[in-house]
Amino acid sequence: MGFAAQGAAPEGPGLLSVEGRGRPLPQPLASLILAMDGALAALAEEGGGRDDLHALRNHLSDLCVLTEETPPIRRAVDRLAAAGDRLGEAALALRGHERRWRSPRLGKARRALASLERVLARARPSRIAVRLERHW
Repeated sequence: MGFAAQGAAPEGPGLLSVEGRGRPLPQPLASLILAMDGALAALAEEGGGRDDLHALRNHLSDLCVLTEETPPIRRAVDRLAAAGDRLGEAALALRGHERRWRSPRLGKARRALASLERVLARARPSRIAVRLERHW
């Protein structure tokens, strides 16, 4: 998943666009998507653990504070949280057959992240984000 900064995108400055896709995301949301992707990658690596799972959950929490709650956003966040938990179960398994489940679970978590990204293209900032001046 790669992002390209766009100085003056057609929809406004401060937007980051996913390469090869249409709708750019506001900078605060795109930064969180990048951070979540990094947390998923770290969680799937050999040394991945609880800290990476907590990082993913913290990024999801930040995202929920910045956006207005809508049913599609809630479903996408829940889907990514569940996929991250399943990936974490495989990453935290010390031995046994669970390690072989890490790659498919990472794929499902990344698909859940892509789904969240698509939903966020239509997201509006929350009142808290406006007050914190982190709106778009």
